[in-house]
Amino acid sequence: MKLYYLPGSCSLATHIVLREVGAAFTLERYDPSKGATETGAAYTAINAKARVPALALDSGDVLTEGAALVQYVAGQHPGSELALPTDALARTRVQEALSFVSSDFHKSFSPFFSADTDDAAKARAKAQVERHLTYLEGLFSDGRTYFVDDRLSVADVYLFVVLRWVEAAGLDLEAWPKVSAFRSRMSERPGSRAALQAEGLLDAA
Repeated sequence: MKLYYLPGSCSLATHIVLREVGAAFTLERYDPSKGATETGAAYTAINAKARVPALALDSGDVLTEGAALVQYVAGQHPGSELALPTDALARTRVQEALSFVSSDFHKSFSPFFSADTDDAAKARAKAQVERHLTYLEGLFSDGRTYFVDDRLSVADVYLFVVLRWVEAAGLDLEAWPKVSAFRSRMSERPGSRAALQAEGLLDAA
C-alpha cells in the first residue's frame, strides 16, 4: 500500500492507524502548491478530489476520505487493538464518533487554514471549535480514557489528529483539561510517535 499524505493534515490519522496495526506501506508526500507528489506525479490523476489522504492498494484500487480509510485499514487487521467491534451497536458507535470528528469537528478548523478567510469567519469558527471542545470535555469528565465505550478505536486516532490543530484556532487546550490529557496520552502511543516522526512533526506533537 502507498499513503499519499500532507504532514500534519487529516492524512496523519490514516498514517497512525497503518503504524498501529503494523501494516506494510510506503509514503508519498503531496505538495498542494505544485499539484503534484514528491515524485512529480500529478495528484489529480491519483485522487481527482485533490485532497489527502489517498491510499493506493496493491490491487491498483485507490481509496479516499480519512474516515473510510481508517476503518478499511483496521478492518484488514482484525487481531489488532484497533480492530472494529463485531457487535453492531458498538461498531456503529465508533462510526458515529468518526462522523462527528471528520465532519463537524474537522470542518470547524477549515477557516484557520484558508488564506482568504476574514476575521469574522474565523471568530465564528473559533466559537464552534470551543463548543465542540466543551462537548468533548463533558464526555471525558466521566472518567473514560477513550472516546467510545472506553475502548481504543480509530475514532480516537482521528480525534487526536484534529486536536493537534487547536492552537491554530488561537485556543489553549489546557482550558479543557480532560481533553488535553487525552491528546497527551494519544501522542505517546508508539504508532502516533512513529507517524509524527516520519512526517517531521514529533517536536510539535
